[in-house]
Amino acid sequence: MGPTRRFAAAVRALRWGQVLFEMALLVTGILIALAVNNWMDQRREARAERQYLELLSRDLEQDLETLDEIRRFEEAQVAASVLVFRGLRLGVEPAEREAVASALGQLTSRRTLRLRRAAYTNLLSTGELRLIRNTALRDRIVRLYENNERAQTIRDRNNQEYVDRMYMTYVLDQGLVAPRPSVLLPSIAASDSAFADRVGITPRTDDDPLWRLPRHAPQLYVLANRAWYRGIVSENALFQTRAVVAEIGEVRQAIERELADRRWP
Repeated sequence: MGPTRRFAAAVRALRWGQVLFEMALLVTGILIALAVNNWMDQRREARAERQYLELLSRDLEQDLETLDEIRRFEEAQVAASVLVFRGLRLGVEPAEREAVASALGQLTSRRTLRLRRAAYTNLLSTGELRLIRNTALRDRIVRLYENNERAQTIRDRNNQEYVDRMYMTYVLDQGLVAPRPSVLLPSIAASDSAFADRVGITPRTDDDPLWRLPRHAPQLYVLANRAWYRGIVSENALFQTRAVVAEIGEVRQAIERELADRRWP
């Protein structure tokens, strides 16, 4: 018998019912395996999504604490600017000179705006931003961090142009008041006080050239105007801080609702 006939005979001898049954079992097994694998992938992604949302919420909560500190700092700077401007334009009584001199030095300090973005940066770098299935929430998160980055850039530019170059450089170059240790920024207050202790000379208002200027000296007007613009920087920073706080609060509440309303593995 030739090969062709032997093959045909073997085919006729097959139990086609059994063959089809075994094939169906094989296909069913593959489909079940794929379904189980897909289910496990979805659970892993859901767990990762929940973890990211929790990390984002934690970062935003800490940002709110940071912004509260910045708000208090800028409010103190606005008050110092008002004190300086009014004093220089309307006159300073001898009993108030030390407060004005300290405020002039205080206004040389400024705060940068640096918000946490560790979880968000990780989402971007790993390409896992897609894990946040709520597209509206995802868009709000992206928009928040874009707005925060823009706010930080504006704050940095204002600090460099108006605080560092326009105000602080003028105050230091003119030397109208002796430097006083900073008390507004805890991060440098200790080192300022330590250096002042090393110097061992306590600044006195009688030693400040500012108070020996004539009542209508041009330097007084220039310094007052620069204090005005220094105050505007802090006032703008306050408006900006409030806007950032409001947006962060809204997005954090949306994240917390997502965490509470969804059923998580």
